Formats: sequence, C-alpha cells, structure tokens
Amino acid sequence: MATVRRTSTIPMYNTTSIMPPEPVPIVDQNKVTMCFQYTFSGIFNNNKSIFSPPFSTHVNNFWQLKFTPMCSEYPDYCSLALFWVRNPEEQKSGGLSNERLHITKACLFVKDKSGQLVEKKSVSIRSFRNRWPGQGWGNFVQRAFLSERVTFGVEFETIPIEQDEITLIPNEGYPDILKVAWEEQLEFPTGSDVQFNISGHTLYASSIVLSNRSEYFKNMFQGDWCEVSKSIDSGSSTTEVIEEVTPEDILFSHDLKPILPISSPKDSSTTSPPPKTFIKYKVDVSDCDLEIFKYMLIFLYTDQTPFTDINGRDQLNFAIEMFSIADKYLIGDLRHRAMQIIWESLTDDKAAEVLFTVAINWPDLKECVLDYVVSRFGFIRKTDTFKKIKSNQSNYPGAGEVFAELLLKLVPDS
Repeated sequence: MATVRRTSTIPMYNTTSIMPPEPVPIVDQNKVTMCFQYTFSGIFNNNKSIFSPPFSTHVNNFWQLKFTPMCSEYPDYCSLALFWVRNPEEQKSGGLSNERLHITKACLFVKDKSGQLVEKKSVSIRSFRNRWPGQGWGNFVQRAFLSERVTFGVEFETIPIEQDEITLIPNEGYPDILKVAWEEQLEFPTGSDVQFNISGHTLYASSIVLSNRSEYFKNMFQGDWCEVSKSIDSGSSTTEVIEEVTPEDILFSHDLKPILPISSPKDSSTTSPPPKTFIKYKVDVSDCDLEIFKYMLIFLYTDQTPFTDINGRDQLNFAIEMFSIADKYLIGDLRHRAMQIIWESLTDDKAAEVLFTVAINWPDLKECVLDYVVSRFGFIRKTDTFKKIKSNQSNYPGAGEVFAELLLKLVPDS
C-alpha cells in the first residue's frame, strides 16, 4: 500500500517504542510526504528475508525494502534496510540522480499487528552509494515486540518536482535482439577491419567502434606511437601502406599486423560478387580469457553489462576479471560497474583474500574493499583466510602497508 499526503500531522509513537520520539522538525509546507508500507503474515516461520515489491518516488527512481526476521549478527533483533534500484543513468554516473536528491528525509518504520508504530529510524539519502546500495540497521527492532503479522515501510519527505503534464513511462531499454545480433557479428569478418586472435579463436570488430569507446584502442589505431596500415582503392589499383612495429607495440603486448584484403575470384556468371572483406589490423591477445575478452567487446558495442548472465561463473571472480580488462583497455564505464559488482559480491570469507591479492594493485579498488573490511572487521578477523594472511604476511607483497592502512581506519589518528 502506498499513500501520498501533505505533511500536516505529527508522527504518533506508542508506549512500546524502543526509541523515544524524535524531535519534530519544522517542515516546509511545499514539501510532500510519500509513505510506502507492506504487511506480511507468518514472517517468523522460516526467518528468511522478505523483499518488498519495487516502488517509485519518481519516474525511473525505484526503491526496495528488505526485512529480515532474525538478523544473523543480532539474533534477538529484526533488521530493516532500504535499497535504491539503480537506473541506467545512475549505473553510469555511480551517484544518485537529481530526482532522488529532491528527497530531503527518509524514515524506516515497523508496526505491530494492530498497526501501532513500534520503531522508526531515519536514513540519509545522500549516504547511498554504488558500493553500499542499502541503508538500514541489523538491530532495527527487537523480535519480542512483534508477532507473526508485521507491517514495515518507509516514509519519504521530498520537494515536489515541477512539471506541466503527465509523465510517460520511459521506453524499454536496450532490446535483447540487438545485443544478440551484435554478439553474433563478432564471429564474422563482414563489415569489420580488426581481427583478434585469442587462444586459437578469432573475433572481429570495427576499429571505429573500438576507437570511439576506448582511448587504448584509439591510441592503437590512430595514435602517434604506430603507423596505421591503410588501403587506398582507386579504380583498379590498390596502394598498401605497411605499418612499422615500434617499441610501444611490444610494451602493449600486442602483435599488430596488416593483412592483405581478401578478394573473391571473378566469375562472369555472377552479377553481384560477395563483398570484399578487408582486415586492416590483426591483434594477437595472449594474456586474456576468450570469454572475458568477448564480454568486453560486447560492452563496447552495446553498453550492456555482462554481470547478469555469466554462464555459471563465480560472480566475484568474474567481476574481478572484467575490472582488470576494463582497466587495461581504459574502459571507464565498465571498470566502474565491475567495481560495483565486486563490492556487492564481497563476503566475510573472501574479502581479505581480495584485499591482499587483488585490490592492492589498484588504489580505488583497495579503498573500496578496505571500507568493506572495516565495516565487517569484527567478523572478518575471525575467518581462516584473514588468520592465514596475518600469519604469513611475507607471502603477500604489500601486506604490511595494507595492515597499516587498515589499522588507521579502525583506530583513526586523533
């Protein structure tokens, strides 16, 4: 159930509220309060988390609530958290949309079976980040105050966004049929001028698309550090310019070679010969998995993240591989999205290993994983992985520096 109303009444608290009533702020009459609440029965039967249906405070600005009947960290408490469902704009920017920032206040609440308010706590909208998409409490309310029928929800206070007409729902996102079409195109040379040789397999792409999407490829094909091979077709004559291989080619670990155009034999019986295929660049890739490289090319063509369909791979390891290749090929959007997935896929058992073996190589990723380790340190320090790293620091280059940074975050210097 969702209601929209003008802010005009003071929130009521019953005598069983765990926390005392908060001071009632002076509310601008132009602000609007939106309340979304959901009632569930039998929630203590299996103690599984319950997710509300997604709900929206503005066009394409969706949220979701997560209620857990028994928190693993605080067994006597129920937890409640609000999650923001990132729209395409927010996935790219990594921050909240302007419409979400119109929300000035958000309060989570829980009611008992009679509809009486049991607990209410505020969350900071501006604290939402891609690295931490949920805000709430593990110890939101004691289980003893609730029965099998519970209502939980959120109340937003927002500044209305001015508009002159009814808002239309945005069109569907990128069609799957186009994504599949571009994915299949990578297997055929027609219309492509770049050939990638990877682990005995071949993929094809357009140098124009790659150059527009990645500074790395732009430098490879157009930069000053190599002579680009060209084919100039004037009438019946063809001029080929053979590129030089420079030290930079070796530095970037690519064998970049021009390949002669493939001409079809003339046949007087055919009026429309097959199109000429001209592969201008041949790139041998020896340091990357075929599937990972192909996912990267699909992203460059479609801007669609591959993290929803990873063919049974471990999501955390897959995201790390995608982060690494995006970093190498200077694909900022993919790199940023991969870091989001790494954060969201971290667990107490894996966080320390990721921090000391992977994240240490990139300052921003290290900071991201460090934040998780600090927030969960009471549990991570008890894992076998953390104890192993602590006891064998010589096997982990840079471990001393990371432990020093971890200590400063846990015990800040006054």
